[in-house]
Amino acid sequence: MSENDSHGFYEVVPDGFDLLGATPDKLDLYGIPQRPDPETEPQLLAFWTRLVSGKFKARRPTFSSIEQPLLGGAQESMLNWSGGLISAPWPKRLVFVSAGWHAPGVRPPSAPALFTPSNDSKSLLWVGLDGHNGLLPNISLPQIGTGHWPNRKPQHFAWRDWWRNSPAEAVKAPNKAITLIDNLPINTGDEILAGLAVLVSEDVLCFIKNHTTGEFRSFLAKRQPLGDIEPLGSTVEWVMERPTDPASGKLFPLPDYDTVNFKYCLARAADGPLGPGRLMTLADNALMIQMRAAFADPYRTVIVSRATTRKEKDSNDPIGVTCTFQSPT
Repeated sequence: MSENDSHGFYEVVPDGFDLLGATPDKLDLYGIPQRPDPETEPQLLAFWTRLVSGKFKARRPTFSSIEQPLLGGAQESMLNWSGGLISAPWPKRLVFVSAGWHAPGVRPPSAPALFTPSNDSKSLLWVGLDGHNGLLPNISLPQIGTGHWPNRKPQHFAWRDWWRNSPAEAVKAPNKAITLIDNLPINTGDEILAGLAVLVSEDVLCFIKNHTTGEFRSFLAKRQPLGDIEPLGSTVEWVMERPTDPASGKLFPLPDYDTVNFKYCLARAADGPLGPGRLMTLADNALMIQMRAAFADPYRTVIVSRATTRKEKDSNDPIGVTCTFQSPT
């Protein structure tokens, strides 16, 4: 594995390699999460099997910063997140989280929200670890997902971030821009599979696949550049977000987006990355988050993105999260 300040890179899975039958050391070598236990984690095994099956083309990811700095962050409130959240059962930690969704079509909203920096609407879909109590010192949030901006070419992109809330006196972590995964093209309707796994080193394995095209990327997000942060694992999230403009501190308008159905909303709670695990779903202690925004004419505050749980027909994936855009007009 070669390394830089923020990322580590795995060996690329050879074309045609049988991941379904791969040994644990080969999965580690290629940055593939370990095969879940079929007896205790059948739902997670269904996700893992889909991840490594079908079309599969691995490449080493390439990165760049988004052209306009963003905070992809953990300012969790009723103003910028909608989705679902699970909390860890004390004293265990959440050390693995999975997700699936389809890239939604997006359009400018019929009316932009008040107190936004422009009519340039932006949305981020992601799965993350921690960040729920984002105002606490040294809370952090590793995230991986897709972005959907009506006024950007291309409209859809893959990205990752490890946000941190730093104390005022501390050196601020470099979180003014989210990181694009340049070489993972995404189009409207593509199926995305993604997740995060905490390692013994406290670094995080990040993986994402465009299941429609078969393109797969995995890499190591390093904890070290963030400095002193709290241990990961208090919460996991599946979120539709309207991000923040760091220059003004204002939220961007939320696009009018096609309904998003988060699938494979699964997490593993354990004593640590190598400890015995308990599979958690939204049936455990889920919190649904609704996004609100303020509008003029007349002045009112309304829900613009509503999150609800959804019973899946597939018994291997029993509960998901549906995020639905609510037009303010």
